Amino acid sequence: MTEQVAQVVVGVDGSEGSLVALRWAAHEAARRGWPLQVVTCAQLPMAVEVGMVGVGGFAGSAMDLIVKDQEGVNQRAVDLARSFGLGPGVKVGGETILGAPAYALVGAANENDVLVVGATGHPGRLTDMLGSVATVVTHRAKCPVVVVHGVPRSDNEIKRIVVGVDGSPGSDQATEWAIEQAMRCGAELVLVHGWVYPYVGARTGVSEPRDDMRLDAMRTLEIAMDNVVDVAPGLKCRSVISEENAAKAIIDAAVDGDLVVVGSRGRGGFGALLLGSVSRTVVQHSPCPVAVIRTH
Repeated sequence: MTEQVAQVVVGVDGSEGSLVALRWAAHEAARRGWPLQVVTCAQLPMAVEVGMVGVGGFAGSAMDLIVKDQEGVNQRAVDLARSFGLGPGVKVGGETILGAPAYALVGAANENDVLVVGATGHPGRLTDMLGSVATVVTHRAKCPVVVVHGVPRSDNEIKRIVVGVDGSPGSDQATEWAIEQAMRCGAELVLVHGWVYPYVGARTGVSEPRDDMRLDAMRTLEIAMDNVVDVAPGLKCRSVISEENAAKAIIDAAVDGDLVVVGSRGRGGFGALLLGSVSRTVVQHSPCPVAVIRTH
């Protein structure tokens, strides 16, 4: 069986947010030397779908118009990506998929790909029901997802990468991905660990003094730093500890960052995912693009 080639997949709907994501994805494809695949989605508005029973002819006509419109959006996005001067080694392709945007994008990306979406897009019923396309994609995609925030930049250069660490398997996988990205970009890596009183660590329980809890938090960060040095001894790396909740600590550190990396789950596990995990909070409020790394 032919092995699938890894690629950068980006969702585009013609909105300003999606075009910012397109530019970021194009430069990421250039950094990796991967193909760029531009995906648009064609879906009947729910208000139309409800009234389609018994009038299939009109539904078909409406769908044809929607598909044609989205194919035009896709082609313009492909042409724009090719105009960025990414080099002859970066191939740019496009496709229009029928279906709800979030689920169509999840299905378009394989496990080894990187999936890029804008933090905002065109508003619609799907957004109202599910939170946003970005939220659904980050929770369901099989591959790393980058949600692009911030103002457009011509080069999307990455000089500083912020990664949240908490000693969990998800944090370890996020750190591993962040190390590879930092080495690829020649960027500084900033390890961030937030803690709040009471802090449960390896040596302490909830009844222990604050100083011991801080030592436990610092030890978590120290272990993460040691792992980075072991894997990439030449990488520029520093650590930040903050007596804030994990999400706020990461967001505060991201003010001077170019990319934030978080695991899809941390110590909170499945309950945190249901109740609003650190990754979801960071995705919604980060001042720069956020990569969410799926916990295997």
